Amino acid sequence: MPEKITETFKGSAIIYYKGRDMGNCSSAEITYEVDTQVVPNYRGGGGNFDADDNITAVNLSIGITSLNIANTALLNAASVTPIVGSTVTAAPLTVTAYDRLLSVEHIIDTAATVTITDDSDPTPVEIPRVDPDDGTINYIVTPAGIIVPPTSIIAEDDVILITHSVPQAYILEALQTFGEEGEIVIDGLNDRNGKRRLIRCWRWKPSPTGLSAITTEFADVAVAGQLLADNTKGAGKSKFWQAVMTA
Repeated sequence: MPEKITETFKGSAIIYYKGRDMGNCSSAEITYEVDTQVVPNYRGGGGNFDADDNITAVNLSIGITSLNIANTALLNAASVTPIVGSTVTAAPLTVTAYDRLLSVEHIIDTAATVTITDDSDPTPVEIPRVDPDDGTINYIVTPAGIIVPPTSIIAEDDVILITHSVPQAYILEALQTFGEEGEIVIDGLNDRNGKRRLIRCWRWKPSPTGLSAITTEFADVAVAGQLLADNTKGAGKSKFWQAVMTA
């Protein structure tokens, strides 16, 4: 008789989606949704006389801790547009109320110079952030915009003009890229014994998952999707996924 070997598993892997390394991934789970039809056992003793399983879905869920631009876009079916460093000049902002954020279109580079002027025509007058005479704060700069405190020389309903630098960044537009799909390769390792596990999933179609905007723990987001049938695979080959495991 062949020797009975008990093998435990504690694994890690590098996961590639359409050839792109997805970074640090905490999990990868393939599961099935099964519709089971049964014929009851009518001959006494209970149980079933026969059963037939119909696979209604093949699912792959991947836990992601590397929330880079590409992975964040994947989690939200988002399009990505890069922004090169630039300068916004004399963009108008209306002071709708004191102590309220006056939002800007792009991120403000707070490490660079930010200039606020009034909208005087033809020569706008610069408004100092701190009054040189009495130290009054006229406005507060944040990456998202400008806040005008009630002690400012700027009045409510005034229009101010802002000039600032825009750092290199990316714009993600959520829920714009439905229908994306691609191959998944899981280059895995059983950390218990050093044996390799290579899993290939032919057609993975991820579903939008969402975004952890604020968390007190390290974010670990699971993106789930279906493995779709690849009908180019011939007889005896799985249309969904394949694994190679070293002996």
